[in-house]
Amino acid sequence: MKIHYQIQGTFYRQLEEGNLLSDVSLWQLLQEIQAVATQTHRRTPQLLRQSFGLQFIPNSVLTDLLKIANGVTQDDQLYQVSSLKLLFPRESNLKESIVNRYIYQFISSEITLNLLADDPQFPLFNGNETQQDGSYTVILDQPYYPGLSLEIAKKIWQEAETFWQNLPNYQKIDRFLRNVDTQEAVFRINDQLRLGINWQELPLSLREAMISLREGNTDIFDQSELTQQLIQEYQEHYRIIVSHFPENPALKPNLSPVNKIWVSRKNRTLFQKIIAQAEKFLLISSYILEDEALINQICEKSATLPQGVWILTDLRDEVVDRIDQQVTISKYLPEHFKRADERKKDCLRQLLDAKVKIRSGAFHLKTCISENNCYLGSVNLTRGSLDVNLESGIICKNNETHQQLINVFRYFWQCSSRDHVIPVLGFDGFELRTVKRYRQESYPVSSTLLTADQYYNDLLKELSNFAGKVIIVSRSFQATAELRSQLQRLNTIIYIDQEMRFLDSTINIKRVKNLHAKITILGNKIAYIGGINFNFSLKHQGSYDLMYKTTDSQEISQIINTLKGSKS
Repeated sequence: MKIHYQIQGTFYRQLEEGNLLSDVSLWQLLQEIQAVATQTHRRTPQLLRQSFGLQFIPNSVLTDLLKIANGVTQDDQLYQVSSLKLLFPRESNLKESIVNRYIYQFISSEITLNLLADDPQFPLFNGNETQQDGSYTVILDQPYYPGLSLEIAKKIWQEAETFWQNLPNYQKIDRFLRNVDTQEAVFRINDQLRLGINWQELPLSLREAMISLREGNTDIFDQSELTQQLIQEYQEHYRIIVSHFPENPALKPNLSPVNKIWVSRKNRTLFQKIIAQAEKFLLISSYILEDEALINQICEKSATLPQGVWILTDLRDEVVDRIDQQVTISKYLPEHFKRADERKKDCLRQLLDAKVKIRSGAFHLKTCISENNCYLGSVNLTRGSLDVNLESGIICKNNETHQQLINVFRYFWQCSSRDHVIPVLGFDGFELRTVKRYRQESYPVSSTLLTADQYYNDLLKELSNFAGKVIIVSRSFQATAELRSQLQRLNTIIYIDQEMRFLDSTINIKRVKNLHAKITILGNKIAYIGGINFNFSLKHQGSYDLMYKTTDSQEISQIINTLKGSKS
């Protein structure tokens, strides 16, 4: 067995050799990367990503960052040769290079550790900062760890052994059965201790019981008496085993069909209601998961739902998201974002402990779907979205859109997700494992639920045949040349969040505080509402998201009227 022990203490970074330099902003850093790229003939965004370790930043985000660093607003202004995407040459502004050497340590009342600079647990230090409070996790595979007192190591080891011995067998079986990694399961002992048990460490009878349960064998009488007893004990406690996505999640019959527009700054009650009324399943997608109260409600509800809770999110680009949204405000990561990161980890750990199934991918989709109700829109499971931001969406019940949303969510889960999110012993408590696929399904095409690519093409076609007033509500705004020419031809008003930059004086822009809704209205003819920002580029197809399209005059009027009273 392996024990992960999390220790609270202080990280230290002390200068050993060299001179402290003044802080370097992200923009200066990007300019210096361009200067090196000029010297080494690597002057395209693609080569920058490959040569400077920037693969974690999507091409579209890197392009946007380079435009800000170079003081331009359009893609073609960034390149010396647009057809080759060749950046303009740049010279370095650094006059001399000084190498700083540091000593890295973690010190607590229990342990003093000398660390390496590339230790993944060592936090980011800013400027002249020399110490930070935090936690460090040590891994014990025996009752001893260098630097940790023998007394503490033995106490930890004994506590883990006692926990394992007292844990009922049916709970041991359940943890392994519900884990994506069939070779290891993780058990949380307390806030500081986690226990990892390998499959090979289990008694033969436990392994036989798990194999039989996993394969769904109904005839267990050829098993040993002890194995039969373990299987029966497990089935007494866990009569419902949810391990596969429901084949055909069905709507609750006999409910009156509903299509309702939602535009509001108070969104928490809506989500609480949808979760509370679920009886069979919940299908939730949120770009960010960090509201502890709602996550707790989901975890409690998951124990009562026979078809389970299934969550899609995006855990791959959180660093990119910070750069994209925050770097224009502060060169350091704000304190509230540090706290938000911890909330995200806590929420993920809480969901995994409740055996909620989670997959990660390029999901910008925001849904909350049960057999009774469904929501599609712009609300993430964050405090800002639930309590502060102006958000929008559509609420459906027992109609074609409701069923189509279930079908699309199932397709995204089966065919578009990239990683399982699974509990592990590490200090975060989870990790990503690549989803293995053996067949590909066809996409459930819908005329009213549009992907980003479909939304763009449909909007361009409808604008070309339209004359009148266009209203766009979006957190940010970036139009392609084709869209821009259509919008400039029409009577267009665009509402964006007050923190977003926009320098084009030819577009009528109005700013709204804490705006996160996504709506496009073409007179009284057509409207789109959902989760896609009016922020298009050559890479706008990269994320999975949806917009609901309507030509129903009552729905369009409802959107316009609801929006009028909500922008303040």
